[in-house]
Amino acid sequence: MTDQHTPVQFYWGADTDYCPHTEPDVDTDGEAWDAWRDRHPSSDDGPICLDAPYGEGCPTCSAEEGDMVPWSRCKTRSHTRAAATVAPQHRPVTVEVADLECLEGECEEYFNDYGDEIPGKTSCSHCERMEICEACSQPPAGDADPFPPVVAWADCQRRGAPVAAS
Repeated sequence: MTDQHTPVQFYWGADTDYCPHTEPDVDTDGEAWDAWRDRHPSSDDGPICLDAPYGEGCPTCSAEEGDMVPWSRCKTRSHTRAAATVAPQHRPVTVEVADLECLEGECEEYFNDYGDEIPGKTSCSHCERMEICEACSQPPAGDADPFPPVVAWADCQRRGAPVAAS
């Protein structure tokens, strides 16, 4: 279909219960057939019904998977949140700090002696809790390092300064 990961409207097939139309006989009613075909174009899986939307999907992921992949599950789309409207404040926030291997669940403690992943395991003994400054530890905008350095709450230069009213 396409090599772009973009949302595309998918439709139910004309042979499903979601299509409200009855397919006319092409041999006996040519005009009705033409009208039916206008609302039921062909796809790789047969005719679809333009009056029966399925939802937005990713055509590239769908082609790779062999079945419709909803846009919300596209593996390469940008899964971003809306920008915060409130500026971060200089205040302590408790976070888990560890090596990247531990944070991504690839540390040896996430697996049993047979190499199988331990179900429900969410952290390892290498993870530590640390108080950081929320504002000083904000990642920079743009194409910066996805894992920016953090500033410990004890090292915040504005710790204890009055917070400006917003």
